[in-house]
Amino acid sequence: MQYHMRIIVWVLTLLLCLQTISISWAGKAEDQQRRLLLGLNFFPNVVAVDEDILTKRTASGKLRLVLVYRDDRERAERLAQRLDNKVRTVKKTPVEIAITDDPVKEFSPSNRPAGLFLTEWLSDLVFQKIIRFGMNQQLIVFSPFVGDVERGATAGLYIGTKIRPSLNLSTLRASDIRIHKVFRRLSKHYE
Repeated sequence: MQYHMRIIVWVLTLLLCLQTISISWAGKAEDQQRRLLLGLNFFPNVVAVDEDILTKRTASGKLRLVLVYRDDRERAERLAQRLDNKVRTVKKTPVEIAITDDPVKEFSPSNRPAGLFLTEWLSDLVFQKIIRFGMNQQLIVFSPFVGDVERGATAGLYIGTKIRPSLNLSTLRASDIRIHKVFRRLSKHYE
């Protein structure tokens, strides 16, 4: 009888642990989705404070905003559609929305984007490849994911008592991107 009680207690404890893990995981997934949508709303405004943004137009005179994914193309397509429905212009310049899983291969200096938005968390190797591409092309790489600005993304979100953009000043300097002074003052900074 005691043996059966121990097994029941063990099973109940295991179920409670699994429920706690799934609740915390679901919370994190919901947090990630919120961060993605908040970041997507911030992204065009962050690109707009690049003082040289109008020099980054395509041959057809548009600003190409690119959403970068690694594995989840469907998510990137949904976010691109959402952005396309919301943003028509940046600094009175028409916007073109694109998605890619490899901006380094897809875009050349004459056909470059105006900014990159990461739609999913990327491994260090892939992340650093995209950050180097952004630096070489003088592009803002925006990531809404926790820790990405600290590891090199040009811009992202800081969620504290207020939601504000965050900037990696080292990446900005290395990219030779000039950001409007007021925006810089209102942002959270990382070196």
